[in-house]
Amino acid sequence: MPNAVVMTGYGPPEVLTWAQVPLPEPGEGQIRIKVKAAGISPTDLALRAGYLKDAIPLPPDAVLGFEAAGTVDAVGPGATGTAVGDAVAALLFSLGGYAEYAVASIWAPKPDAVSWTDAAALPSSAEAAAGVLRQLNVQRGETLLLFGGGGSVGIIATQLAAARGVTVISAVSEHDETLARELGATPVRYGPGVADRVRALGAVDAVFDAAGTGVLADAIALAGGTGRVITLSDPAAADFGVTLSQPAPGRAPGALDETIALLADGRLRLRAHQSMPMQQAAEAHRQLESGTVHERIILTLS
Repeated sequence: MPNAVVMTGYGPPEVLTWAQVPLPEPGEGQIRIKVKAAGISPTDLALRAGYLKDAIPLPPDAVLGFEAAGTVDAVGPGATGTAVGDAVAALLFSLGGYAEYAVASIWAPKPDAVSWTDAAALPSSAEAAAGVLRQLNVQRGETLLLFGGGGSVGIIATQLAAARGVTVISAVSEHDETLARELGATPVRYGPGVADRVRALGAVDAVFDAAGTGVLADAIALAGGTGRVITLSDPAAADFGVTLSQPAPGRAPGALDETIALLADGRLRLRAHQSMPMQQAAEAHRQLESGTVHERIILTLS
């Protein structure tokens, strides 16, 4: 039997354990991937801790991971355009990336120019970035305020929005101010007083909260209401009347194909990341939550 990082319950990183699991079988229109790398997203941390258990309930012994890269190991009935042995990056709406084998319904060929770790770092962040921009319907000439502009989703969202002629104001820490400028945004310092700093730059048409918690009151005030404010993972979204955008096949169709091509051509930049063995997923979560690492962590299998 293969192994996976199993979530034994909601709680601290210690609930993640490396254990044997049944070999998943691809269903209609699916493929099975022999995983080489899997990304850890901020949503993974929120799911594990139980912050999103009402919005996104998990089954017992869930395996986290919305994104993975590897080689096609089996092709299910009705799946076309790929064959056993092909290198792919996959978006896993049903989770399962922290494993030796994962089943996917959405994937894109991995170009040779894209590394395994970059391929695993892209799918979930790209889908979330493109999806929320689509839901906010930001248009050329409008101004988007982005909380969490230095994160994996925020970095991609900044580049996609700027390329479409959207003015981006990026709320970031001091550490990420130079990065925000390089990506085409105007940085403002995140933290107390951020609303006043944003107002000094002008009016805001829409707000994309990729930061996680604590910014929705400011976001609503700056956007003039909840209509064009979307958060990715703040569990207080319903209390504020704000949309909590969740991964779904219809949120950003085609986002993975578009962005992996940009990545291969050198026209898309990802958040800096480091790798750790997948068996150390609990330690990776611990480091990310404690802030001892600023980079993203990609789990790898040899």
